[in-house]
Amino acid sequence: MSPDAQSARDDLAFLKALVSGDENIQWRSFGESYLAAGLIYGGQMILHAVQAAGLLPNTPAFGLGIGLGPTLVFIFVLSWIIYRNRGNTARGATGRAIGSIFGAVGLANLFLIAVIGSVAVQLHSIQVWLIYPCCIFVLQGTAWLFTFMMRRHGWHLAVAMGFFATAVAAAIAIPTSISLFILFLGIGMWGCMALPGWLLLRNTKAAG
Repeated sequence: MSPDAQSARDDLAFLKALVSGDENIQWRSFGESYLAAGLIYGGQMILHAVQAAGLLPNTPAFGLGIGLGPTLVFIFVLSWIIYRNRGNTARGATGRAIGSIFGAVGLANLFLIAVIGSVAVQLHSIQVWLIYPCCIFVLQGTAWLFTFMMRRHGWHLAVAMGFFATAVAAAIAIPTSISLFILFLGIGMWGCMALPGWLLLRNTKAAG
């Protein structure tokens, strides 16, 4: 084999490694985080549904506990996941791009709280605030759509469409039925977050 041909093969192998990276490490950490988020926030929706049905106290303090408690639990679990997977970062350009889009979505969530929350407080409107989770689902769907465009795995597209469909269905239910709104979100949490997270963990374990 000529030196030029060998050099070309080495360059091609380097570019392939640069693009692909170690998916197993990246997706295992992401799967753990997504599964935890789906389970915890899905449970939050169940508690909200039970409260809306009148089976739990409907006081502001109790509602605040349901609203903030799961987030505190998730922060603890996420911190443990990050600590356990410290040093395991995506090495490929595509992996870093996918990680970046999900990170950007997480940051956008904070600004959505400020934007929608401030309007809801000023108008004293719970319906305005309920738009927030619908927007979160749209952002998550966008991140998964980007992932599909980068990886071309059909189930990534299915997750994206699931997020979009849940967001629209929940938004339509806001003016008529809060219970139905909560139900749609709960189904979305389990189907579009917990299930994909579990699938990612199963696939990475099988690959490992």
